[in-house]
Amino acid sequence: MSFYFTLNLVSTFLLGIAVSHVYRFFIIRWDWLKFKIVQLIPRVMLGSFTSAFAFFAIHTLVSNYIISHSGYVFNGFDLLQNLLNLSANFLLWTLFYWSFHFIQNFRKEEIKNLKWQTTIHRMELNKIKSQLNPHFIFNSMNSIRALVDERPDKAKNLITQLSNILRSSLYMERKPLIPFDEELSLVKDYLALEKTRLEERLDVKMTVADECSNFDVPPLLLQTLVENGIKHGISQFEKGGQLSFEASVADKFLKVTIINKGSINEIKNGKKGIGLDISKQRLKLLYGD
Repeated sequence: MSFYFTLNLVSTFLLGIAVSHVYRFFIIRWDWLKFKIVQLIPRVMLGSFTSAFAFFAIHTLVSNYIISHSGYVFNGFDLLQNLLNLSANFLLWTLFYWSFHFIQNFRKEEIKNLKWQTTIHRMELNKIKSQLNPHFIFNSMNSIRALVDERPDKAKNLITQLSNILRSSLYMERKPLIPFDEELSLVKDYLALEKTRLEERLDVKMTVADECSNFDVPPLLLQTLVENGIKHGISQFEKGGQLSFEASVADKFLKVTIINKGSINEIKNGKKGIGLDISKQRLKLLYGD
């Protein structure tokens, strides 16, 4: 008796696995996962009932005719009750199956969206950088052009300093972030270039805390802000002014403060520079809002 019970239990378990795998095969083949919930409900109900009927028929044949040889006595009420119970089991299995695939597909879509957003951010950053370099080069070439005839020696020095800056910027363009010290070196080169052009009109005060060396910053970001302060601030005044560059660490965050003479509202001919806008866009793309 115990042998037949164990054999019947094993056959029930194996048959359940077999029928559920066949059911799953048809779900995938007919691509039910793409249907909306309204279209899916009748298919799931029919599929669960069909699977229940197939399970009951095969199980009755194996259990009553092959294992125990007891035969089957038809009873309509028992048949309906067994089919409803089995249908409920297969319906529950279907819900688990759909839940698993829903979570799996949701994660795939989430990863896909993250990759797509990363690609878009990378493209936008490259676009911003392509705007940034011509902007910087244009201003520097204007400075050189202004001194070629009047002060050729200083113009030559400007070209050398500009080439050093461009060489560094081309190298750093390959990285989204660079060490603060590298960016600071680029800022100093740029200030040396502008100091040659503006002479006594530009007074630079620089204060940098040692802890700042532990941070990374987007390449050319600080240089752009310094350039913006000189172009739209100090260079607009006949006597020039002081540009203050302060870098410190506060609450584990890098704090950079650039102060220059002038006002952000003092924009001639209604034209506005793109330096600050580009810097804001770069920071937003890298770190979010």
